Amino acid sequence: MRRLVAILVAVAVVALLFGARPADPAAADPVRLAALRRVDAAQAAEADAALNAAQDLMDEGLLEAGRGQAAVLGGDDDPAAIMDRAALSFEAAANPIEVAYAALTDLAWTVRVLDPERAPPTLTLRGGDMVALGAQWRATGLPLSATADLRRAAEETLEALGHALAALARDDAAGALDALAEAEAALEIVRALADELATMPFWIGTVEALMAATSDIAEAVLAGDPIALAAAQAAYEVAMADAIRADQALAIALGEEAARITGPASAASGEAQRQVAATRAAIDALSILP
Repeated sequence: MRRLVAILVAVAVVALLFGARPADPAAADPVRLAALRRVDAAQAAEADAALNAAQDLMDEGLLEAGRGQAAVLGGDDDPAAIMDRAALSFEAAANPIEVAYAALTDLAWTVRVLDPERAPPTLTLRGGDMVALGAQWRATGLPLSATADLRRAAEETLEALGHALAALARDDAAGALDALAEAEAALEIVRALADELATMPFWIGTVEALMAATSDIAEAVLAGDPIALAAAQAAYEVAMADAIRADQALAIALGEEAARITGPASAASGEAQRQVAATRAAIDALSILP
C-alpha cells in the first residue's frame, strides 16, 4: 500500500513539473525564438525566390510553345525547333524547383517548432517533374511539324492552281495543264497527311472540284469546244461558291490538330503552374514574423 502511494505521488510531481513548462519549447528561450524566426524568414525567402525563377522559366516555355503552335498556322519556322526551346525552358526549371523543395522542407520543420498548429507551405513538384514536362513538349515537335507540312502542301496546291488560272488568262491552256499537274502533286501530299482530320475532306473535295473544272476549261480551249467550255466554266463557279468555307475548314483542321497534339503537355504545365502559384501564396500568407 505504501509503495502504491509513493508511485502516485511521484506521478503527480512529474505531471506538475511538466505542466509548469511552456507548451511551446521555443517560447522558453526568447533568443532561440528570435533566431528561429530569422531562419523562418530566410527559408521562406529562399523558397519563394526559387519558385519565382521556376515560374519565369515555365512562362518562357509556354510562350515558346505558343509560337510553335502558331508556326503550324503560318510562316516558315519549324515547330519542332521551337518546341525544343520550350522543352529546354521547362527542363531548366528543374533546378529552382529542387531548391524550393529543399527550402520548404527546412521551413516545415521551423514552422512546426514556432507554431505546431499551423500547416507549413508544401510543394509536391520535383525537378524530375519539370524534366518530364520538357520531354512532353519536345515530343509535340515532330507531329506539329508534320501538320505544318500539311499546311504548306495546301498552300502549294492553291499556288499552283493560281498559276493554272493565270495561264488560262494568258490563253496558255497547255501551261495551265502543266500547272495543274504541279497542283495535283502537292494535293497528293495533303491527302497523305490529312488522314483523320475531320474537316479536311471538305477542303480537299472543294480543291479537287476547282482543279477538275480548271482542267476541263483548258481542255475545252485546246479542243475549241465552246459548249464544253461553258459547262466547265459553270462547274468552276459552283466549286468557287465553297471556297471560303473550304479555307475555314483548313484553318479549323490545323488548329484542332495543333490543340490535340499539345493538349496533354499544356494541361500538365498548367497544373504545375497552379501548384507553384498556390505554394507562393501559402508562403506569402504564412506571416510568422511580426
